[in-house]
Parts: sequence; structure tokens; C-alpha cells
Amino acid sequence: MRVVITGAGGNLGTRLMPLLADAGHDPVLFDSQPVETPYESFQGDVRDFADVQATLRGADIVVHLAAILGIAATTPHDFYEINLTGTFNVWEAAAQAGVRGLVFSSTMSVYKPHDRPLREDALTEMGEDLPARPRDLYGYTKAAGEEMCRLYGRTHGIRSVALRYGMFSPEPFFPYGIRLLYGGVDADDVARAVLASVEALLSEKIGYDVFNVESLVPFSKADEAQLLHDPLAALDKHYPGSAGLLCSRNVKHLAPIREYYPMSHAADVLGFRPECNFDQWLDELQSRPEERSQRNPPWP
Repeated sequence: MRVVITGAGGNLGTRLMPLLADAGHDPVLFDSQPVETPYESFQGDVRDFADVQATLRGADIVVHLAAILGIAATTPHDFYEINLTGTFNVWEAAAQAGVRGLVFSSTMSVYKPHDRPLREDALTEMGEDLPARPRDLYGYTKAAGEEMCRLYGRTHGIRSVALRYGMFSPEPFFPYGIRLLYGGVDADDVARAVLASVEALLSEKIGYDVFNVESLVPFSKADEAQLLHDPLAALDKHYPGSAGLLCSRNVKHLAPIREYYPMSHAADVLGFRPECNFDQWLDELQSRPEERSQRNPPWP
């Protein structure tokens, strides 16, 4: 199948291309910058409808990744135009092209800003059934994008999936591993979640649905007191020996863990389970005796 990836030159797009190709699909890349690739590619701007329209002709599936992630890097007007007008252009072109489905890149920031917990005094399970109440412009543009998915499903019958990604921007080894406990996710797992969504749309098993895409953690409300006040003790309960290993690598304390993201919905519907989780990172840490945390806590 012909799968168009917008924003294909980014961290996620470069991982997704070979996965799609290995699964028998034809990746078609769209980006504002030239992309070195063996696959068919187009250079253009999602704010330019003609560019998007030309790229989507003949597409079966669209994976819409193109977005600005941090408003501080640009003006609010440009941020809005790329994230919302760009998404509108993609949906309009998809409807004209008669695509079979669209995977929309959303974010856990639809629940809240990524750096602010819903509650300071309690552990919150951040399930997909929580209402979308973003408190920043980035979260708003993604919540609006999710609503476009529902709208074009109703008006044009196009199937879609919205994936609420955790944090997966590149980081050094130690911050990356600890971040997996706080709503982080490995970029390769994000790419696998997108591929699972593409396959689900092609099989027509989904009309519209939304999924968390975070690392897999074993926490529950029973862990609340320890996660809020002594996260190392909570880790040692679920990952025996982890507290001692971390302490030996200069991790003397961790920030409170106030939220966790269940991944059961993605497992049940998409058959997707993250593979690069905290236990795998601990195994790698054990095999790398030179690794030491440079700060406490290592993340954030």
C-alpha cells in the first residue's frame, strides 16, 4: 500500500520508513526539507494546500507527523498555522484523494502540559478515557487535530487513529532511561505503534480510536505512597535490585512519580506492546559499568 508520511525527515519518520517498507508498503515521504532516501519523496509545506494535494494523490494511508513541538521555537501564529492549518490541509487532501485511513500524531499534552501533573497529592492513571483539557497551545492544536479525525470520519467515512505519544526526543543514556518512568517512550516503539495503526486501518478493524503510546510500567494505585514519597523503594519492589544499582551509579533520589499511562488499550485493539521499557534499560545499565548519572535526579 502507498503510505504517505508528512514530516518524514524527523526523528520518528526516519525510523518509520524502513518498518513500512519491510512490511510490504511503499513509503512516500513529504517534508519541508530535502530527505536523503531511497523512497519516493516530495518537498513542500503543509501550509500550502497544493503541495499537500500533489503528494497525497494515489495514497492509501496517510501518517501525519508534521508539526512544531515547542512554541518557544517560533511565533504563535506560525505554530498555529503549521499544526492546525497544516492538519486541515492534510485532511482535505486526504478526503479528495479518497484515502483509506489516517494516523494522526497526537500527544499526552492533550491531558495537560507535559511538565505539570494533574494532581500534586495523588497518583493519576492517565487513561485514554480522561477528558482532553490541554492548558497550552501545543496541546490545544493536538486536541483539535483529534477532533478533525472524528469530523472527517463522520463526513467522509475515513478511518483514523490518534496516537498520544509520550516523550521520545533524543536524550543521553541516563536521562532517557529514567524518563521511561515519567511518560517517556522509546522512538522505535513509537514507530512500531504507528505501523500497528496502519495495519489496523487497512484491516478496517477500527473506525476511529485513540491510544496512549508510552513505555510500559507496572505501577498501580497500590504504589501511590511510595511513588510520591520514595520512588526508589517503589522501583525496588517491581524491579528487585534496581535501587541498589541506581544508587551505585550516583542516583541518590528520584522526583515523585505522580502519573502513569496504561498501555492495555493499545495491546487489546492494536496488538501493540512497547518493547524498550525500563527493565530492558536496567539490563543495559548493568552491562555498562562506566555509566554514571551526572545529576540528581537524572530526569527531569
